[in-house]
Amino acid sequence: MASIKRNLAYNFILSASQLILPLISIPYISHVLDPAGIGKVSFIDSLTYYFITISEFGIVVYGMREVARVRQNKTALEKLVSELMSLHLLSSSVSILIYAVTIFFLWSKINDARLILFSISFLMVNAFACEWYYYGTEQFRFITSRSIITRLCGLISMFILIRQPPDYYLYYAIIAITGIVNILWNLGSVLASLRVNFLSSGWKAHISRTWVTYGISLLYSVSLMLDNVLLGLVSAAAFVAFYAFAVKLVRLSSSVLTDTLLVFFPHAVALLHQDQKEKFQRAILRNIQLMNLFSLPIGVGLFFLADEITAVIFGPSFSPVAVDLRILCMVPFLRCYNLFLSKQVLIAYDNERLYLRSLFLSGLIFVAATISLSYLFKDKGASVAMVIYESSLLFFNYYYVKKTDRSLKVFDLKSVMQALAGAAIFVPLIFLAQQWLHIDWLWLFVIIGASAVVYLSFLLFVLKNEIMMSLRSSGLKYLHQLQQNGNA
Repeated sequence: MASIKRNLAYNFILSASQLILPLISIPYISHVLDPAGIGKVSFIDSLTYYFITISEFGIVVYGMREVARVRQNKTALEKLVSELMSLHLLSSSVSILIYAVTIFFLWSKINDARLILFSISFLMVNAFACEWYYYGTEQFRFITSRSIITRLCGLISMFILIRQPPDYYLYYAIIAITGIVNILWNLGSVLASLRVNFLSSGWKAHISRTWVTYGISLLYSVSLMLDNVLLGLVSAAAFVAFYAFAVKLVRLSSSVLTDTLLVFFPHAVALLHQDQKEKFQRAILRNIQLMNLFSLPIGVGLFFLADEITAVIFGPSFSPVAVDLRILCMVPFLRCYNLFLSKQVLIAYDNERLYLRSLFLSGLIFVAATISLSYLFKDKGASVAMVIYESSLLFFNYYYVKKTDRSLKVFDLKSVMQALAGAAIFVPLIFLAQQWLHIDWLWLFVIIGASAVVYLSFLLFVLKNEIMMSLRSSGLKYLHQLQQNGNA
């Protein structure tokens, strides 16, 4: 438990940086660049990341799980890493060839060789990506330190280099170079600790076991990365920018919760592998309660503060983002629940094939809904399509989880009701602030902070929520230890 709490602390710091740093960069970018430029960057960035998913060949989730299983055996670990790295190099080569053909047909939507140059560079270096190794070995301190350093450098570069609308290509250059540095840093650290053979012939043995997780990655990335591309195919770049900013903010708002699943995943796999079903049930119930208590108030806050968030963060040129935020406000809850059902249950039970079916069926719904609704209603249609997708995926995931283990409890009504009751408490506070206070950055920080304090206090002191009491106890114990160390 001590290691899990420590990893959660590192993960929280990482997730906080993923939320805070974009909240610093996005307002600057949205005020310097115009919607058309940002739309072009969003289009090429989404397309690039989908081809990165193609090149990964399902190795990310599979590698995390397999590394977690053999991490105590260095010889077996070196053999596994060598084989997976070799497989990734081969799959990346194929992916780059397909990418070149795709760019030929989509050139009219990009029409900027500089964007292609940075994109292809990112794809080539990504052939050596090995983030899965660090998650499998639970090196969350390394992941956090490296990510924060590179993101801070990227943020500083944006303020220095991006000065006017034509600089949109520099915006994408910084995104791509930050990703490249992360990959090279990971690779250097792996090579310093393990003997890796990039020409290992053992990669063939993993194909039969990675194709399911590969299908999962490809289908999961359809909604995550191809949403901007599908919207861009049937509408102008400006509408892509409106939707991209809205969905990015929604995803960022729930990233702290979804990232905790990466912390608990190796532990959940280990509990099932050791046949400790009762401990597994308790662990996933904690996850459910944690997600409910924080994802639901996030959605409520996004709905009631959409206009203020848009005005303060994005500026008047991006006013349509407010409507998209209201449409997408339930996505944090739906997304967290979907990731929980898939990663913590279906994949932990080695039932990736059932998750693959969920993604395939909901993916078909998503593509059809996105193309048709985006054609009719632009960014608003894409937002509605995203809600339809997450809702249908939740239905299929829940069905297959129950098919996997009918006795497993994967829903907690009590925490849902507590979260909604707490959210209802801070809504009047938002209305009063909207009526009496001037809306600016200070207003936004104060109202979000005040709402969070009211919500957490209600859970802790009125409802006596078990999770909040446990977190409070752990926090006080940590502060006490720091005080003792200081006195010593």
